[in-house]
Formats: sequence, structure tokens, C-alpha cells
Amino acid sequence: MSEETILRRSTIVCFGTSITQGTPHVPAEDTYPAVLERRLNRRLRREQAAVTVINSGVSGENSAEGLARIEPDVIAHRPDLVVIEFGCNDVRYEPHKRVELDAFRANLEKMIERIHEACSEQVLCTPTPIIDAFHVYSQEVDFYEPWGGCNNALKEYDEVIREVADDTGLMLCDLQQAFLDRAALAEFEGATDDADDLTCLADLISRYDGVHPTIAGQELMAAELYGVIRTIPLG
Repeated sequence: MSEETILRRSTIVCFGTSITQGTPHVPAEDTYPAVLERRLNRRLRREQAAVTVINSGVSGENSAEGLARIEPDVIAHRPDLVVIEFGCNDVRYEPHKRVELDAFRANLEKMIERIHEACSEQVLCTPTPIIDAFHVYSQEVDFYEPWGGCNNALKEYDEVIREVADDTGLMLCDLQQAFLDRAALAEFEGATDDADDLTCLADLISRYDGVHPTIAGQELMAAELYGVIRTIPLG
């Protein structure tokens, strides 16, 4: 990606949930959209060649709710690139929040279609993992027992995201896998005896709820997205 390319393609919208918004544990300036903006502009080393990264994350939203606000919160910004992050609320057990896999796929496809009318470049993200041992919300019900935990249920949504990215030819940022790789590395280095319980990721995902990335987790997300975005030929 050349400096001239970024000059012409200066607006990125990060569209998603509380994982994108950064609530409740991370200040706005430490969210992955803010970190990504700083890293992209540092790469340019030219003050006048600013990249603006807009945080359009809303806490608690599923994909249907995200789709309903796509016009004012995404399209209205006339983005050159959109990062899409949904799934962590679609997996919830409450009837007013849960979105089944087929409907989730349809919502993603509608998002992609609508965004494509205004913006040629999109990146799909899998959501970050859920640490079941810290996730009191899902422990209070037996809904997730057939999957062996909420994160295993979430992995079904991850697979839909990967399939949609493959079917549409969109770039994929596999955040779930990036965090799981960190857990495997911790096991390799002897920091944990079992990477599968994911408690070794407490520095990256809050031990207070087992869902929301910490400042360090947001930094990892920004780094993963940077690795994807810097390869996109935006010019």
C-alpha cells in the first residue's frame, strides 16, 4: 500500500459490538480503531496524509441490530474500508438477542451487499474468544451445555464468518484464532498447563466478564487488523 493510496483512501469504519466500542473496560483512545488509526498514520510519517478510523461499535448489539443502523453509522461516513465485527451477541441465549446461524449468515450477507454499494473494501472479523471460566453470564444457565461452553457455541458463528468471507472473496481477520494462538503459546512456554480453558488469556480478555478485551487485547486486535489492512490495494 503506497502513501498515495492511503491519501486517496482515508476513511475506515470499524462496525461492530462492544468488542469494537471498547466498553466497559477500555478508554476510547485505547480501542483497536484508535490504535489502528495511530499506527497507520505513523506508517505514513506525513501529517497531511491522515487516515481517519471511525469507531462504530455499539455495546450489546447482534447482527440484526447492527444491520438496522448501517446507513447512519457506516454508509453516511462514505468509508473507503469497513471492518465488520459481529457474533458475540448473536450467540446469546435470550430470545430477543439470539440470532440463529442461518439468520446470522443472511445478516452478514446483507451488510456486505449494502456496504459494497458505497465501499469496495471490507474486512470480516471473527469475534474474540469467550473465557468460559470467567463468564458468569453463561454459567447461570444450562443453555450452552450441548456445546461444552459458550465459546464452543461461538465457534459455530466464527465458522459462518469464515465461510462468508470465502464465498464473497472478502479479507478475513481471524481474531478468535489469533487469541487461541496466544493461549497455545502460553502452554508451550509453560505459563499454563491447559491452553484450552483460556484462563491464560486474562491479560487480553477481562477476567471480570470473560468477554471484553483489555487494553492489551485491543492492541492485539489492532495488530492483527493492521497486518490485513496494509495488504489491501485500496488505490
